[in-house]
Amino acid sequence: MVKFFFSFLLFVSFLSLAQENDPDRQSFDRSGGYARIQSLGNNPFVVDPEDMKTNPAYAAYYQNFLWGDLGSSALSDNNGVGQFAGFSLKITPVITIGGLLTRKDFQSQSIGLLDPANVVSAVNRFEGPNAVVPLDNNLGLFGSYQLNKMVLGLGVAYASTINRSTPASGIGDEGSASQFGLNAGLILEVNKDLDVDVDASLIFPSATYAPGAGSKTSASNTLLMVDARAFYKITPKITLVPLVNFGTVSGTLDFNGRNSDLPSSTMLGVGVGVNYRQGDFLLAGGPSFTYTSTTNPSIPNVSAEEANSTFTFPAWNLGAEWNLTDWLIARFGYVASTTNDTWQNAVSDTQTEEYKRTSFGVNDGATLGIGLRFGQFGLDATVNEEILRQGLNNIGGGKATLAYISASYAF
Repeated sequence: MVKFFFSFLLFVSFLSLAQENDPDRQSFDRSGGYARIQSLGNNPFVVDPEDMKTNPAYAAYYQNFLWGDLGSSALSDNNGVGQFAGFSLKITPVITIGGLLTRKDFQSQSIGLLDPANVVSAVNRFEGPNAVVPLDNNLGLFGSYQLNKMVLGLGVAYASTINRSTPASGIGDEGSASQFGLNAGLILEVNKDLDVDVDASLIFPSATYAPGAGSKTSASNTLLMVDARAFYKITPKITLVPLVNFGTVSGTLDFNGRNSDLPSSTMLGVGVGVNYRQGDFLLAGGPSFTYTSTTNPSIPNVSAEEANSTFTFPAWNLGAEWNLTDWLIARFGYVASTTNDTWQNAVSDTQTEEYKRTSFGVNDGATLGIGLRFGQFGLDATVNEEILRQGLNNIGGGKATLAYISASYAF
C-alpha cells in the first residue's frame, strides 16, 4: 500500500509539470539535506543545509533547525548507510551553536568524515585486522557569529577508539586511534549583488599499535580542504556561481623502527554554474574540472616512486526543482563526466611503466527526487527511477520506491 501511494504520488507529480508556477507559494529554503543535493545531480551550485557540514557560518542561516539522514540500503530494519543527526540553535540574535554526530559511513566531505585516508587500515595491515578498532561515532560542535554583513563560523570534531589488553601476568598490548577535525568559514555580503562563502578544514587522523614487546607501529595523516564560492546576481532571476576547491593529503608510517611516507595527493577543482529562479522553480548547474595528483613513495631496493593523476573535464552537474503543491516538491538532476587517468606501476626500484585511460563516471546519469513538507517538517528523498518504468507493476512489487532519505525540522 505504501509503495502504491508513492507510485501514485509520483504519477500525479509528473502530470502536474504543466501547471503554472505560483510566485506566492511558500518558500522551503529552511529544509533540504544530502538527499536534495543528490536529487539535483550532486549539485555544488545551490545553498542547502548540507553547507553547514563544511562551512559552519551557514548555521546563521539555519537557526533552530534539526536535520539528519535516514540513509539508504538498509543493513537491518532500523539501520541504513549514511545516517547522521545534527542540530543548530539560536542563542542570541548574532550567535548560533550546533552539533553533528556522524558515523564511519558518513557520506559528506567534512570534518565529520572519519579516517578518509585509512590510517587504521595502514596499521592493521601489519599488525592484524583487529589490532586497532576503526573510528566511529564522530562528535562535532560548531557555531556562527554574525557581524553586520559578515558571518564567521568555527567547528571542531573528535573521535577515538581503544583496544587494550592487560593480562594478569606479563605485558599487554594496546591499539588506539583518534581523529581531530577543525574547520572555519565565513559568508560575506560584498554588495547587494555579490555574496561570497569561504571555508577551510583540517583533519588529523592517527592510529597506533603498541605490542607487549617490540617497537610501535603508527600512522598519521594531515588533510587540508579549502572551498570558495561566489554568488553574483546578474539579474533578479539569474545568479552566476563560480567555485574553487583545493585539497591535500599527506602522512607518515612508522613500522619496525623505520619512518616512511604514506601516499600523498593534491586536488584542485574549478567550476562555474548558473542559478535561474522563477517563482518556486529553480534551475541550477554548470560544468567543472578537477585535477588530482597522487604520489606513492618509493620503497628502497624494492620499487620506484609512482606518480598517478586524474583529470576530469567536463563534469556536468545539473538540477531542477519546483513545487507541485504546497507540500510536494519535484526534483530532477543529471550528472555526466569524462575522466582521463594516468598511472604508473613500478617494475623495479628504478623503473616504472605508465598507462593512460579514458573513463566515465560510474554513477553518471539522471537522478530523481521529491521533497515532502508538512508544516515545519521536511522529508527529502532520492527516487528509484525503476518504479516509473514498472508502472502498475509497483502494486505488490518488490522494488524500493525511495533510495536515500534526509529529514529536517525547523522550529
